[in-house]
Amino acid sequence: MYSRAITAIISAVRVLLSNRRSLLLMLAVYIGLLAAIYLFVSTREATVCQLLLTFITVIVAPALFFVLQAATVSYASGPISRGLIKNSFKLIVVSVPVIALTLVAVYSLNKLQTHPTIVTTVRYLLLTVIVPLLIVQLWISVSNGGIKCLRNVLARAFAPQSVLVYACGFLIFAVVPYLLLQKTMPNARPWLEMSLFVVRLGLSALLILLGWVTTVGALSILSAKRT
Repeated sequence: MYSRAITAIISAVRVLLSNRRSLLLMLAVYIGLLAAIYLFVSTREATVCQLLLTFITVIVAPALFFVLQAATVSYASGPISRGLIKNSFKLIVVSVPVIALTLVAVYSLNKLQTHPTIVTTVRYLLLTVIVPLLIVQLWISVSNGGIKCLRNVLARAFAPQSVLVYACGFLIFAVVPYLLLQKTMPNARPWLEMSLFVVRLGLSALLILLGWVTTVGALSILSAKRT
């Protein structure tokens, strides 16, 4: 189990680094996604132009997100330029029911007043482990020809190898960036402190991208080996 998971991660990293075109494409889409999110957060809804910009970013940000995920799912199996937009729409269609069910589940958990510790734990497991593993396998299935059996998708999503790959990736795209951003470096020179913060912010963003891409790529490689 461990050897297959580690081999899949190494293969995903090797394929990603050897395919510069795919890496540059995903990096460009990722930068566009971050820019769209920043514009959405920073734009104040006061004038007509600002309202229009907010509306555009609401459309552009999710579109770029799913384009990035379509590229992430398919880069390990070949060129990602072909059918990228079509696969993005497939990912959107399969994601909507999962997102809706997740919102209902979170809302139901928030209504529970008893055992707050258990409720909080279940909510975090749902949002950070269960849903991501499930939705990634759904993305992989629809990108590789469609969902033929939901039971097989669930089995692949929560197989020990998949969980191990996701756990390793989670350390890179979630835990390490969080620690980098939380780490404070007091300095008497404000410009140096600001520069260090910018470096940490950029490094965290890069780790999020590379960690997530290699995690999904490794899961895609494992899924291909099981079929």
